[in-house]
Amino acid sequence: MKAKLSGESSRYITAAVLIGVIAALLLWNNPIVIWAVIGAVFILGFREALALYDLEQHAGFYALALALWATSYFVANPIESALVACMILASITAYAQRLSPRAMLPFLYPTLPFLALYSVYKDFGASHIVWLILIIALCDIGAYFGGRLFGKTPLSPTSPKKTLEGVIIGVAVSIVVGSVAGIFVLGTHFFFAIFASLIVAVCGVFGDLYESYLKRQAQVKDSGSILPGHGGILDRFDAVLFGAVGMHFLLIFFNDFACSRCMPLLNLIQ
Repeated sequence: MKAKLSGESSRYITAAVLIGVIAALLLWNNPIVIWAVIGAVFILGFREALALYDLEQHAGFYALALALWATSYFVANPIESALVACMILASITAYAQRLSPRAMLPFLYPTLPFLALYSVYKDFGASHIVWLILIIALCDIGAYFGGRLFGKTPLSPTSPKKTLEGVIIGVAVSIVVGSVAGIFVLGTHFFFAIFASLIVAVCGVFGDLYESYLKRQAQVKDSGSILPGHGGILDRFDAVLFGAVGMHFLLIFFNDFACSRCMPLLNLIQ
């Protein structure tokens, strides 16, 4: 009992510190600092991923990861940096036949989602990062308490403690509050705010589920131990990472594709 209370205490303290650090960074809103901080967190998460995928902690992996993150600051589309890294690894694998194709896995996850997270900030600003974190946090809180009160149906064999009822309640809370935040804080269209909150919340659920799957396959409880009471970087940011992918795609799609490509199609139909 005493150990459990100590664990809960460290969990809350860590959460408070993380919230404070993230809030300070976003209020300061210095692009170089935020890029550097996300990059540092990415490298820590990348290290955890190598272990989860049962890959050697090879210096070459870190060098390539650092190189792609460095280029992400200068290119218009940071996500392409990961694609280039995968191409380089595939080329080395085919030429030298010393690497397994599994070596590309950490450059897909968590690398691509971290680049998507940075892209949300780079393309749309700090306010959208706040919106993203708010949606994910509300879904997590709603699913936790909803599951405790009403949970009966297991969500998936991958994570038997999570319930379908809890997830539905968590997503519903995210939609209600997240859409209000999207409308009044970001000036986002009403229907887009609802739709984006729904998609981001659902992406977050599957991000958490995927991280659980990786840990189950690796037969470990946590991806790391750097965050007291929470485990590793990927344990804490798994839902945010998947949510960032969903949010960035929606924002790009509706800001670019839908406006520039759909209108000519509509004109042809008319």
